[in-house]
Amino acid sequence: MKKEIAKFLLDIAKLLVGGILLTGIMRQDIAAGLLFPIGGIITALFIAAAFVLLWWDNKLKQEK
Repeated sequence: MKKEIAKFLLDIAKLLVGGILLTGIMRQDIAAGLLFPIGGIITALFIAAAFVLLWWDNKLKQEK
């Protein structure tokens, strides 16, 4: 279950990266000074959470 959630979080992170880049390219009414740092932090959090879940899943499998 944790592995599937981790895959989902990584997929969301990929979509966020694409959305951030497209928003930057299309020059929407969002300040680039806020878009890239906030988007990067949120993406990094999703990626970190996914890797923590994968690590936790592998740790539990090794203990069994």
